[in-house]
Amino acid sequence: MDLPSALSFIHGGPQGPDDALLDFSVNTNPLGPNPELVRAWREASVDRYPDPHYTRAREALAGLHNWDPDGVVLGVGASELLHRIARAFVRPGQTVYALGAPFGEFAHGVTLQGGMLHVLPRRTALNAQEHDVHEHTLLYLSNPHNPTGDWLKPDEFTAWPGLLVVDEAYLPFLESPTELRMGDRLIRVCSPGKAHGVLGMRIAYALTTPSIAQRLRLLQPAWAIPGPLAAVLEALPACQDFVARTLPTVRAWARALAEALGAAWSGLHFFTVKVNNAACVAQALRAQGVRVRDCTSFGYPNLIRIATRRPEENARLITAWHNI
Repeated sequence: MDLPSALSFIHGGPQGPDDALLDFSVNTNPLGPNPELVRAWREASVDRYPDPHYTRAREALAGLHNWDPDGVVLGVGASELLHRIARAFVRPGQTVYALGAPFGEFAHGVTLQGGMLHVLPRRTALNAQEHDVHEHTLLYLSNPHNPTGDWLKPDEFTAWPGLLVVDEAYLPFLESPTELRMGDRLIRVCSPGKAHGVLGMRIAYALTTPSIAQRLRLLQPAWAIPGPLAAVLEALPACQDFVARTLPTVRAWARALAEALGAAWSGLHFFTVKVNNAACVAQALRAQGVRVRDCTSFGYPNLIRIATRRPEENARLITAWHNI
């Protein structure tokens, strides 16, 4: 199998060490970082090994979601967890489904396992017979969807009879997020670093059944979670006030920016703008010192994704947009 270059990642964000563009391509909270999480990181002990079972962090996160600590799996970013899920549940030649364009790292993980990813429209009626689904057939969806912001109600996908992987990276940004009820074949992937504005910490965890969690933990080496990251995950449940306090303002900024660019607001902190050629528009904006997310890699060559920044920075994007 021919593998892609290790440097061929297609994501938003900086593309090198000296990248100084004004960046609207990353879906993060522009009012971050959450100072309480920064404090937890800085005060964490680094002179000894962390607890190899990360008991306190798993118990804290289980309490946040009213779930079993044995069903909590810690990760270093959602990308790492999604690759591990693919390693655990995708076999060569197996068909894996996604509702809407998936996060590129999940697609990459499926490819590395020799699986075949089949993308279904977001509003597909999930018919098990039509899609040849059995209990081991995996369905992935991001909810809300990246990059479109589309949100599906749980009853639109939870009847899936196979393994269901729900990427909830952007769930906290909804005005009224709904906690998905746990099921026997469900894996919820949570990466709250975006909502707390601490992308570099690589905060992530999964909620699932203890038996599935055990399979995922067996694929993780000892002490895979650095001590400061474990401390942040343990502190996370007590630091939710930052999200409740900042995200209403962030959504208001995003709505104003969408209106200024003539786009439909998604209800989140990011939205898409329809253009004739996303790659050309993104290149033209880069020439003006601004980065946006070209959605061609998601299969949308006519969409640009924009995540709000602060109003004074948004004004610079609006000027650059009108210049091109």
